[in-house]
Amino acid sequence: MKKTFFICLCGITLNLTVLAQKNYTPAFDKYMQAQAAVNGFSGVVMVADKGTPIYEKPFGYADREWKLPNTLETKFEIGSLTKQFTAAAILQLAEQGKLSLDDKLSAYFPGYPNGDMITLHMLLNHTSGIADYTSLPTFYPRHTLALPKDSVIALFKNQPLAFAPGTKWSYSNSNYFLLGCIIEKVTKKPYDTWLYENVIKKASLKNTAVNHIDSILAFRAGGYSMSEKGEWRNAGYFSMEFPFSAGAIISTAEDLYQWQNALFDGKIISAQMVTKMSTPYKGAYGYGLSVDTFEHHLRISHSGGIPGFSSFISRFPSDGITVIVLSNDEGNCNAIADAIVNTIFDLPVDLPYKPAEVTINTKILERYLGKYQLGGTTNFELIEKENKLYLKPQGGPEMELKPESETKFFLAREPKQQIEFILDKNGGITKYSFINNGSRIEIKRLN
Repeated sequence: MKKTFFICLCGITLNLTVLAQKNYTPAFDKYMQAQAAVNGFSGVVMVADKGTPIYEKPFGYADREWKLPNTLETKFEIGSLTKQFTAAAILQLAEQGKLSLDDKLSAYFPGYPNGDMITLHMLLNHTSGIADYTSLPTFYPRHTLALPKDSVIALFKNQPLAFAPGTKWSYSNSNYFLLGCIIEKVTKKPYDTWLYENVIKKASLKNTAVNHIDSILAFRAGGYSMSEKGEWRNAGYFSMEFPFSAGAIISTAEDLYQWQNALFDGKIISAQMVTKMSTPYKGAYGYGLSVDTFEHHLRISHSGGIPGFSSFISRFPSDGITVIVLSNDEGNCNAIADAIVNTIFDLPVDLPYKPAEVTINTKILERYLGKYQLGGTTNFELIEKENKLYLKPQGGPEMELKPESETKFFLAREPKQQIEFILDKNGGITKYSFINNGSRIEIKRLN
C-alpha cells in the first residue's frame, strides 16, 4: 500500500545482555525493517528492559518535503497519552488537599447538567456518561478553529448522558477536557504552565510540552496520512486548542520512557496515588491508563491518535519491560508494540508483507462461517454473500475478506489484518488466528 519508504540507520542503541540473556534485538530489527519496507512505517520505536533501553531506532521522515529523517530527538504529537499527565496532575492536587476525587463536577461548573451526580473520579476513569465531543457531528466542522474552552464545552454540555454516572464505562475526551479546566480553576494558572512547573519539570523532561496553534518547537515531526490512491499527503490541520488536556502534548520516545519511570517510581505522585491511577475500574481502565493482561502478563498501557500521528505505550511491571512506539504516519502502533512483545514472550510473529488475492473454490467458504470471539471480548461473525467472505463485527459494518489462499484471508480495506485457519492432515480446522501487523491472536469459534 505504501510505495515510498526510508529507513534511517542513525541513532541505534542496543544492549545485548538483558531480557533473560537472550538477544532479541535482531528479531526486533528484522520486524521493524519489514514494517518500514512493506508498510512504510515512519516513527520511533523503543524497547526497555529493567530500566535499560535495549533497542531505540527511528524510521522514515520527520519532514517528507525536505527529506529530513526522524531521529531519537524528533518530537511527536502523542494524542491521548496526554491523559496520564492530566490524571497525575489531578492526583497531585488531591494530595495537596486542593481538591477531592469525590468532588462533584457542579462544584467547578455550577449548573452543569447532572453535575451533582458526576465526580472527578468518574471523569478520570470514563464512567461519567458525558458524550465524547470528538464523536459529535458538530465537532469536525470546527476542529480547525482555536475555540475558547467554554465554546468547546458548549458542544457537549447539553448532550444527553450515555448512561447514569458511575454505572458503565465509555471513553470520552470530554472528561479530560473538563479535568484540564478544573486544574486551571483550582491553580489559577494555565494548564500548560501548571503542568510544566509541577509535572513535566518534576520528571526532568526536556522535550515534552503542551502544543499550541502558534508553538515553534525544534525537531517537530510533520504528520502524514495515506490517500485512497496510496499517496502520501500532509495530515489535515487540527487545532491543539481542541484536544487540550485530553491530547495536546508533544514529546519524544526517550522522554516518555523517563516519564513512565518517574511516575511509577513515585516521583510525581505518592505510591498510594499511583496505585489508584493504575487500578482497573470499569472497562479495565484506571486514571489515564488501561490496565489488562496480554498473554497472561499484567499490562499497563495507553494509545494515542491525532491526525497524522499515533502512539502507544505498553508497560509490563512484573516483567520489567516497556515498549514505546510513536508514529507520524498514523501507523498501527498498538499492533507493532504487540508484535514486539510477542517476540519477547517467544510467541509467533509474522513479518509484514503485501498479500495478493487469489482465486479459490468458493465452496470451501461454508466451513468458515459462524460466530467467533477475539481476545475474549470482541465478537464477530463470518458470513458469505455472493460467493465472498465477509467479517461482520458485533454492531459494526461488514468488511470483505479477500483470499490469499484457501485457508488465509485479508481484509480488503486493511490488508495488514488477516484471518488464518490452521488445518490438520484430514482437513479439519485445529486453530483460528487473527493477524494484525504480524502479531497473532488466537480466535475462539463460538458455534
